[in-house]
Amino acid sequence: MHTTLALPLVISAALTGLIGKVIPFPQEYNNHPYAAIYAGSFAGMCSANLITSYWEIAIISCIGASLYVLTMDMFDGFGGKLGGVAFASVTLFVIVRGIIL
Repeated sequence: MHTTLALPLVISAALTGLIGKVIPFPQEYNNHPYAAIYAGSFAGMCSANLITSYWEIAIISCIGASLYVLTMDMFDGFGGKLGGVAFASVTLFVIVRGIIL
């Protein structure tokens, strides 16, 4: 939203979280889908110089979803987990892209 619609980063992230919150998910998933969506909004706040295509967004999303699932039962009660997952997913992508390209 920031790049396409020229919205500020914080408003883009907030709108992503708000839109994600109205999507109905089965009760058995608890709040995990909403947390994953919000973590993705944090990852999307990185520089437009780091992410240049929708494929890269998809790869970062897959990395972030994997990290979220792996750490789902860790760090309960601690703040910053979603931001940490977002940071780690973007960082891993940038490092691997730098090694491959």
